[in-house]
Amino acid sequence: MKQSRILYVCLLVSALAFAYFNGGKVPYMLLYTMLLLPVVSAVYTLVIYLRFKFGQELDKKFVTKGDKVNFIFSISNEDFFIYPYLKVSFYGSNTIFENQFQVRSFSLSPLSGKNCSFELQCNYRGNYEIGVSSVEIEDFFGLFRFRYVVGEPKYITVYPRIIYLEKFHLKTDFMSEAQSKLNSRDEDMTTVSDVRKYQYGDNLKRIHWKLTARTQELMVKKFQATSETNILMLLDLKKNSFSLGENIIIEDKLIEAAVAVLHYCLFKWMPVELVFFSGTLQRIHARDHLMFNEIYEMLAKVKFSDDVPVKDLIDIFTDNALKRTNLLVFTSNLDYDLYDQLYKSAKSGYNISLIYISPEKITGTKDQEAENILASLPEIGIVSYSIGIDDDVKQVLEY
Repeated sequence: MKQSRILYVCLLVSALAFAYFNGGKVPYMLLYTMLLLPVVSAVYTLVIYLRFKFGQELDKKFVTKGDKVNFIFSISNEDFFIYPYLKVSFYGSNTIFENQFQVRSFSLSPLSGKNCSFELQCNYRGNYEIGVSSVEIEDFFGLFRFRYVVGEPKYITVYPRIIYLEKFHLKTDFMSEAQSKLNSRDEDMTTVSDVRKYQYGDNLKRIHWKLTARTQELMVKKFQATSETNILMLLDLKKNSFSLGENIIIEDKLIEAAVAVLHYCLFKWMPVELVFFSGTLQRIHARDHLMFNEIYEMLAKVKFSDDVPVKDLIDIFTDNALKRTNLLVFTSNLDYDLYDQLYKSAKSGYNISLIYISPEKITGTKDQEAENILASLPEIGIVSYSIGIDDDVKQVLEY
């Protein structure tokens, strides 16, 4: 466009000089033609801007990682004149769909239309903008360009793949049964987890009178003990310093590992407290598999940011915790500051497992600091899992 405008200015100056030095009908006709040319061209382009029609359609808005989505875009010319230069840009060109969405340039003859179909491969979890972002309309001479911006993109949510673990290492013997009975303050008195026969020494306030009347035996309520095997899961949603596409791959792997462990725990009836920071601090309590889908939906859309490192979450939640528990840390950022915090928590009695997503496949080089930390973790009683970008999550976590 810049070259076209320079050429037009040169022609206008030439026509002006020709008319000034020579006069006559032909020179002035050329001058007036050059003066009217941009006006006519601008009006013509503006009419196209107001008259063109387009549509877009997405066959699915929610898919699971690995699925495909069909996106169809159409644009039409309902007039009796040509639409010379149209350029269509799409949302998603700077995300995982960058190689699938490409700018389309074309012209439309009178009373015609054009359809563009895209089959999108959804390889990584997340919530993505897709669809037409703008349509640029240019005149015949390249002097003017009007840009129609589509302010409301379509969205597609790619859910992480659910990996079904058959086993995962967790400690279950933090407190003896006797300690659990004596520590009534660690019980949720609103939730009955079991009923059993009365034993000598049981508090009479725990007697289930309705069931006692029905069975003709003293029956005692057992409340849900908060000192049971709880799992504290901390997700590190701090972005890495890689490119957007590389970060998406790493984040997908981290969420996939977290979902696998969460599914295992909840379907084994192990209470879980999930904690992460994404704009605000999120703290979710889940007792059983009935809450899995709700958390799964959230993790599909959660965004990573640069706000709070996971070591700060460990410091907050282990210092304020009333009980010792399993501590699961999911991160792709491993340094000695995190190691020091893990060491402190391990010495406090927490059973810690570190699930580390290694970016080695992306960087092409080993992170020697991370390698040294992983090698030293067993010495302080911490179980670690290092998962590469191409590794099988199930195989690593069940090891």
